[in-house]
Amino acid sequence: MICHYHKLLGENPLKKIKPPQLVYEDLRALEDRDIRKILAAINLHSVSSLTLRRGMAMVSLLLFCGLRLGEFISLEIRDIDLDKQLLTVRGETSKSQKTRYIPMHPTLVLHIREYLKERNKQGYKTEFLLVSSKRDERLGRHGLKHWVKRLNASSGVKFHLHRFRHTFACNLAKQDVNVFKIQKFLGHTSLAMTMTYVRSIKTEDLQEDINKLSF
Repeated sequence: MICHYHKLLGENPLKKIKPPQLVYEDLRALEDRDIRKILAAINLHSVSSLTLRRGMAMVSLLLFCGLRLGEFISLEIRDIDLDKQLLTVRGETSKSQKTRYIPMHPTLVLHIREYLKERNKQGYKTEFLLVSSKRDERLGRHGLKHWVKRLNASSGVKFHLHRFRHTFACNLAKQDVNVFKIQKFLGHTSLAMTMTYVRSIKTEDLQEDINKLSF
């Protein structure tokens, strides 16, 4: 390429060679059994009522909203509308810099209500939704990292927060949600990016769709 650029070669020898195609074999979405283990670990190993309610709310937010890390820890009380069952991801906290709205699943609404009730009982005043268990301030990246580390150990499931985002996308796809809707939920500007999130769908997940065929 350099020789061709400096006109040391008359023709680019790599011109007819196709670039390698990326093959993704890693399955990033969490299995149902992994999620059950994570939830069980929160129930069994939480040290207080606040950390229990907060843990259940956090996992529900990740599973039912597919938030990015920055969006997740930047959520404020004002971003949650329990009456309309709507969550707002503000543009200033999002990688895409665009505000988007995500309808809240009934299970998420339940856990958020229980968490806010306990949070209020403890007298927290910070505007951020997810709080530190020790101080009246938001749960920061350092605290979140320790929460994941402890939950990895107690659940026996090796995971990082971004796997929940993949799980969210795959579960929507398995429910036949239009890929353009999934793109909107995830806040992607490119459909190609959305497609990388649903690659964890396995062949056995497609069996039911094949069984629907009739002639």
